[in-house]
Amino acid sequence: MITCNKCQQQKARQQAQQEWGPELDTRMKNLFYQQASRLTTDEYEKNEYADCCLDKMKELFPNGPAGAALMTDSMQAAALKMGADCAKVFKKNQNIWTPDVDKQLRLQFYSLPEVKLLPKETREEYVNCLAFKIEDRFPTGFSTDSGKKEFKKFNEKARTSCLKLIVNKYQKAKKIKLDTIAK
Repeated sequence: MITCNKCQQQKARQQAQQEWGPELDTRMKNLFYQQASRLTTDEYEKNEYADCCLDKMKELFPNGPAGAALMTDSMQAAALKMGADCAKVFKKNQNIWTPDVDKQLRLQFYSLPEVKLLPKETREEYVNCLAFKIEDRFPTGFSTDSGKKEFKKFNEKARTSCLKLIVNKYQKAKKIKLDTIAK
């Protein structure tokens, strides 16, 4: 009877330590956040992944992860699916530069007001310059709100920079042509 009582007390202590609460939530979220660091560098996406995994873990183990060490194959499969589902949360938001996306970006650049003011022979060069700078600066796209804000700031700088390149190039070409004619 004493042995049985001690076993029940120990089991009750283990369950109390493994039940969901602020401390365990924080530890688990930190663990998932660290895992997300291997998948993305965006802070917002890391937090989204960690929150998603924590929510799904609570669904999978409503009484806490006490039984996680004794997972069955089906439970392990469910946990793996949980991680994959949560990874999709931010992966689907990434805007990878496919040829179609690149083409759409360039078409949008053709509608910029300064493009209409440029000579026809320089428009494509200007748009290519912008596309190169944007795709180089944002290799995985800019789907999050913070990425979109950063894009707006960078876009203005890129537009100015590309215009300066085009203007300088054609001023030099014009000067060389005038010097050739003068000789």
